[in-house]
Amino acid sequence: MPGRAVEFLAVYGERGYYVLKAIVEAARESLGRARLGDFDYRSVKRKLREYGLDYNPSLLLSRLEREYGLIETSYKSGSQHWWRITDLDAIEEALAEYEGRPSQATGEADPRARLLRIQFYSLEPERILSRLEAASRRRGPQALRILREVAFRELPLIVEFLARVEELGLEDELEAEASMARRILDAAERLLGLARGGRGLGLQEEALGGGVGEPLKHGLERLT
Repeated sequence: MPGRAVEFLAVYGERGYYVLKAIVEAARESLGRARLGDFDYRSVKRKLREYGLDYNPSLLLSRLEREYGLIETSYKSGSQHWWRITDLDAIEEALAEYEGRPSQATGEADPRARLLRIQFYSLEPERILSRLEAASRRRGPQALRILREVAFRELPLIVEFLARVEELGLEDELEAEASMARRILDAAERLLGLARGGRGLGLQEEALGGGVGEPLKHGLERLT
């Protein structure tokens, strides 16, 4: 479950962060009161306004429930929608990690994992994934151009990140980030298949097994 919360933040970035933060704070404020769940839609909207933000959290709340299982509906009517948090610790750990502070549960992380995590998120993985998915819906020459740009700029670094995670045995510490990296490679493969009329090349296997990342091994800092 902690990995799902981290992956949610990897996909939805700053907006996801503020929605999770609003959920946790709203749930804390409702403790000890008569309530129909841990938090409701109105309390999340109110917290977002307090942060100086004005956007509708409905989509992200739906994704949190249906795709990530981090919340579940406890009550719903024509005018109210309440949820329970299924794993508060997982959300708090993910928020701590996103903010760059050690969580109470995990303490200080391996410095090699911390460095790789910084390098990974500096690539803006959610932007890369969104760009590939949007190009898949567009198709045509423009989609192939986008794929070519991503394949030569970001994908070698994504592959190098995965190779370093495996080399250093950090699969558990960086589970969510590695999962996100593989989703990016999968999206690139799908886009290639669409652009080539279904004739994909197995980008992930070829890149990991065929030495594609070797010429760019210094793209991410080598660790000892």
